[in-house]
Amino acid sequence: MATVAHALTSLQRVKDRLGITVVGFDALLERMIDAATDMIESYCARRFKETAYSNELVGVESDGGRMAMLKQAPVTVLTSVQYRAGTPDNPSWTSYIASDFELVGDGTSGLVRIYGGVPRGTNNLRVSYAAGYKINFADPYNAAQHTLPFDVSDLCERFVVKAFKKRESVGKQTESAGEASTSWMPSLEAEEIAALDRYRRVYLG
Repeated sequence: MATVAHALTSLQRVKDRLGITVVGFDALLERMIDAATDMIESYCARRFKETAYSNELVGVESDGGRMAMLKQAPVTVLTSVQYRAGTPDNPSWTSYIASDFELVGDGTSGLVRIYGGVPRGTNNLRVSYAAGYKINFADPYNAAQHTLPFDVSDLCERFVVKAFKKRESVGKQTESAGEASTSWMPSLEAEEIAALDRYRRVYLG
């Protein structure tokens, strides 16, 4: 067994923090890493690992009908933007030329500026792009291989360590690593929630 490909930390990093050198807890810790990753991504409403997204439907948000917010960020590649003609039941998609759209800033916000203009509405744009951070815990100081913020992996490790140490405590609230519905929030400290909030993505759709 191994952690999911988008895991926010590695088994070895967690074992180092716990001072564990044996393999007896590996499967348990891997499940805990996956659960902590799911919790963080669910709370932050984003996938942290760089991923390609095709034909994502988004709406125009502001700036006189010229700004759209993508669901994922930071955007690393903006491939194409199309606008919808016709009706939602019978759409006709037309591609903007490359000079009619661009990322706002460095892509961190996930905002796209449309120069061609499009009527304000819901799901009237279709965008293909890649967004997220590179993850390679084998080479974490190589910016070409690993760009995940260190505080994100640190949070994930803290949550796993906390769950591991409390796994046999009396009165715990569904902290079993094998449970998809693991309840972490009651045990989070204010500083941890504040750290999560820095990465929480608010998509206005």
